[in-house]
Parts: sequence; C-alpha cells; structure tokens
Amino acid sequence: MDENTEWLLNQIDELSTKQNDYKKRALLISLKKVVIEQQKRIEQAQSELDGRLWDHNNW
Repeated sequence: MDENTEWLLNQIDELSTKQNDYKKRALLISLKKVVIEQQKRIEQAQSELDGRLWDHNNW
C-alpha cells in the first residue's frame, strides 16, 4: 500500500473515532472499505499490466 493511501486511511480512522453521529461514522467506515478495495484493484491492474508487458509469447 502506498503512503498516500495509508495517510488517507489514517485520516478516516481518526475522523471516525471522533465522530459521535452514527450516520457520519458509518459513512466514514464505508469510505474506508471503498478506499481499501480501490487500492487492491489498482495493485491488481498494475500486476496484470506488468505480466502482459513481460509475456514474451506476445512480443
């Protein structure tokens, strides 16, 4: 995970622990899940791209 994503997740955690309103806290927790899923998909896409670029059969 890159440092920008880690920073964002830390900010979301900090905001959600300070939040007293249930709906806002639930929104922040859902946002954290989306960010984690987005980062996972970015890493998968990068790995797929690397794999396709280095596939000598398609050169």
